Amino acid sequence: IRAVVYTSEAAADIAASRLGQTGGRLCAIVDDAARFNRDAGVTGVLLFDGARFVQYMEGPDDGLQVAYSRVLGASSHSG
Repeated sequence: IRAVVYTSEAAADIAASRLGQTGGRLCAIVDDAARFNRDAGVTGVLLFDGARFVQYMEGPDDGLQVAYSRVLGASSHSG
């Protein structure tokens, strides 16, 4: 099992709304990631303070690589 921890800045449209809830975008991101990560055998936790994300993910190397690649390509955050 491997693990990844990262921090990033929320995209402007998420950070500008009350804890990212305008339009339910944050909920949609979390639901989509939970489904994908479950299928990849990855577990973890996502923290959001209204401006920044911190995420810890762990799982088998192949599943973690795929999940983290999705994280890197996401438009919901940067940095």
